[in-house]
Amino acid sequence: MSTTHRHLETLSLLQAHPGISATRLAARLGVTERTARRDVAQLRELGYRIDAEAGRAGGYRLASGRTMPPLLLDADEVAAVALGLRTTVPVDGLEAAAVTALAKLTHVVPSRWHTRLTALADVQAQPGQSRRRADRDVLIPAALACRAEEAIRIRHRRHDTADATPTDVQPHRLVTLRQRWYLVACPRGATGWVVYALDRVDHVQPLGTHFPVPEPPSDAAAFVSDTVAHGPWRHRVRVRVHTSADLVRELVDPSVATVLDDGDECELRLGTDDLDWAARWLAYLNLDLDVIEPTALTDRLRTLGRWLLDRY
Repeated sequence: MSTTHRHLETLSLLQAHPGISATRLAARLGVTERTARRDVAQLRELGYRIDAEAGRAGGYRLASGRTMPPLLLDADEVAAVALGLRTTVPVDGLEAAAVTALAKLTHVVPSRWHTRLTALADVQAQPGQSRRRADRDVLIPAALACRAEEAIRIRHRRHDTADATPTDVQPHRLVTLRQRWYLVACPRGATGWVVYALDRVDHVQPLGTHFPVPEPPSDAAAFVSDTVAHGPWRHRVRVRVHTSADLVRELVDPSVATVLDDGDECELRLGTDDLDWAARWLAYLNLDLDVIEPTALTDRLRTLGRWLLDRY
């Protein structure tokens, strides 16, 4: 690893692990403790403010600085980068990286620019998008905890009218789905992973530890889509569609329903609390299909058909 690469990795570790000791920093970099301390000293000479605390509980912390080397950007360029991080269409696998990048940018720019970055961080979603969005004071610490693999305590509401309850979880990944943020995490002592909607979380507290957890989902985005589509609903819907699965997948959002291959045909599975909505949605797809379950959905489709005939 080159010195430049090691310096960048040191900055990344200081950001992800506030209070990291020289011993642990050296181990993560694969160098001696003396080299790690020398790298920190060189970064200070470059203008980075790195605070150090003595003692067993002490360590290095990357503090806000008056300059921003080696980011050779002026105020307008920094604003453009920040705005892009907040408003760009999410890139698969880079959603959490955009949040932590904004946190790092805010951390190192001159203090006189903080007001501008704070204003840009509060940019609203585009018209027509969901207004349900996670608070940045929830989103940023959750993203940093995922990167640092650090357990957190969250206050989460299961429903809009429910009270928020504290839960200790080991975070794995942040995922965006249909303009909403979700956290894949494992509660303390649990044997399975859970999906939390971040707009229902009002507080995140780092715990400075790591819980033992089962193997995480191999595809966090697919895990969130499947969870949102199938749980916990009053009705489980299964429909036989008389066309190819590939065609149906082009029409169906994976967060709404799952498409299962079955030769030249396929099966559509989804969950809902409203069978009337399911009937309207299936009619909208304009596909040749038969209801497998529940039988009540067949009655709703017939009622919808009669209403359309009477109306038009």
